Amino acid sequence: MEYTKYFSALVTASGTPNLQTDQFKQLMNIIHLEGQLAGVEKVIKQFKHIDGDLRYSIVQRSIKDQINKVTQGRSPKELLESWK
Repeated sequence: MEYTKYFSALVTASGTPNLQTDQFKQLMNIIHLEGQLAGVEKVIKQFKHIDGDLRYSIVQRSIKDQINKVTQGRSPKELLESWK
């Protein structure tokens, strides 16, 4: 997660970078793709002894639980409004 770690450290050290809309979208896409890759690698590594369908259900549930925790169960609109 090279880009994710780099930009995370940058934000921690210097605050949010001033990006144009296209740049922000590109950054979000990169972070998303790195997350997908990390997820696939996790499934391959940690759940290789479990049948395919169950393996993916376990990972899917875990990710959904994490999203719910981070968003506190809010819709995208509610989450955005809570940041104002």
